[in-house]
Amino acid sequence: MDRLVILAVPLFCALSANAQGVKKMLRKVPGTEKPTCSPGSTCFSGEVSAGGDFRKILNTNLELVLKRPSNVVLERGWFINIVPRRPEGDCDEFTDVVNGPYRAHKQLYIDMSYGWTAEMEVKYSPRVFQFVTNCTDFRIEWERLMIVLGSTPSTPEQYDKTIAQLGSNAQGKGRFWITDSRISHADDGPDDVTLEGLKLGRIEWMKFSVELLLPRQ
Repeated sequence: MDRLVILAVPLFCALSANAQGVKKMLRKVPGTEKPTCSPGSTCFSGEVSAGGDFRKILNTNLELVLKRPSNVVLERGWFINIVPRRPEGDCDEFTDVVNGPYRAHKQLYIDMSYGWTAEMEVKYSPRVFQFVTNCTDFRIEWERLMIVLGSTPSTPEQYDKTIAQLGSNAQGKGRFWITDSRISHADDGPDDVTLEGLKLGRIEWMKFSVELLLPRQ
């Protein structure tokens, strides 16, 4: 959800504590686990190319989307999201709202942001996330998130209660593996470098496998 990316609010410490340390840990120890499909899960594979999106209908209410970021600076790559097939006003996504950190690189991003290069992105699997499955739960979680991020005033007692509840309505679980990819540095400009001087690059295409655990309808 784009509005989460641009929120000018305090860092959510409980979900993103020591975000830089987490980022470095994930870089050094990318997952090597192979795709699996647990009993009762919905599993599938796909492929997406640079500049394109991917969509997969899951049931009558839900759809998985790999969507290009709309932010001009971050338009290379994709966001992983579960979305409603029939959006209702501000209820247009089910994943970003319940997966932190909110001002650092998160597992939903495959977009060369926050100092991650294309090589780092494709090596990190599986990406583990959760999601809500209806607009009622989305709005509950959104209100909680606004309190935790400081956009909605609250007392210390309300804050503590809300931070303990945040994400509790997320009944869906997911894992996402990047299984193959091709990277290019042909379009790297002079500013397309990390603080360490590494070129950001671009993922020309990638293949992936997904495992989703959906609550019963």
